[in-house]
Amino acid sequence: MTDTATSSTALETTGFRSLLTTEGREARSFKVRVTAAVVVIAALHLIGLGLLASNVLTAPAGAVIIGAAGLAYVRGLVHSFDFDHISMIDNSTRKFVAEGRRPASVGLAFSTGHATVVILTGILAVSGVGVVKVALDESSSAARILGIIGLTVSGLYLLLVAIANLAAFTAALQLRRRLQRNPQLPVTPEELMPRGPAAKAMTAPLRRVKHPRHIYLIGFLFALGFDTSSQIGLLVITGIAAMAGASAWSLLSLPFLFAAAMTLGDTANGLMMLKMYESAHDDPKRKINFNLIITGVGIISALTVGTLATATLLTEQAGLDVDAFKAIATTSTEHTGYLLVGLFAVIGAIAYALWRRSTPTR
Repeated sequence: MTDTATSSTALETTGFRSLLTTEGREARSFKVRVTAAVVVIAALHLIGLGLLASNVLTAPAGAVIIGAAGLAYVRGLVHSFDFDHISMIDNSTRKFVAEGRRPASVGLAFSTGHATVVILTGILAVSGVGVVKVALDESSSAARILGIIGLTVSGLYLLLVAIANLAAFTAALQLRRRLQRNPQLPVTPEELMPRGPAAKAMTAPLRRVKHPRHIYLIGFLFALGFDTSSQIGLLVITGIAAMAGASAWSLLSLPFLFAAAMTLGDTANGLMMLKMYESAHDDPKRKINFNLIITGVGIISALTVGTLATATLLTEQAGLDVDAFKAIATTSTEHTGYLLVGLFAVIGAIAYALWRRSTPTR
């Protein structure tokens, strides 16, 4: 009886269906989990291209829909470099690494949550459902409620995750001071884990956020505000293509291609940051300064986006008439995501060069 139960459990954690459960995914190797993420991204590309190819040859507006599809894909890729996406994925990845986890799909989970709203909105728009038009009307109560949900979730989560990562930053800073006093101190990666009552209090609000599926929900709620220029732009593209005479199936390819490009960019960002944070945990004695720098930059970015979301919520939704909050809410972050990615890339390249130089050759 015991052997039967054991074999059944093994099948649950190794069979194809195991990828549908949290325990099954965690039991798989990192390579398998990355492969599963790639399969999801490829499926979105195939669906989008399939919808496009199946109708574009016979549709009277074939050239128009091809141009719209290309524009939608580019907008999705650009959207993945938005400051809030970069900050959300980077800080979530840092949180999981600080807890001793190795997630392969933080970027994918957040992006698919975001993409779910995009695809559903696209389907409703193509179907001619009026609720989309109402949700895009800033003066409507529906738009206001959705905006409050999106801003509250994004602002609150990023502020809380910044505090949680601050506990990891504090642990690394304390370790650095100990190493300054005693350079011969033996150090293990576990030394970077936040400990003590203060660390527990700082990480407590997000203690239940343990798996990428939780990030999916955050990404879904985050996208409900309909305030992203790329999402609105996609609906405009859909409307233009519809007026040009494109078929409904061809129009449905636009949100899928937008989502495919966005998930590709977000997943790549998540894996890149996982590599950087794991590298910071390897040989912490040697890489303690690198750890402090990238963690500090991530915390600052999360606090910045969280503050922007809070200021926008107070001024545009709550009607608070304070000049300082208005100035913060209207701050442009159009290119900040690219700067943040570039900053991390430069920090990583410099650190790698210094490590290579300091490594004794045989």
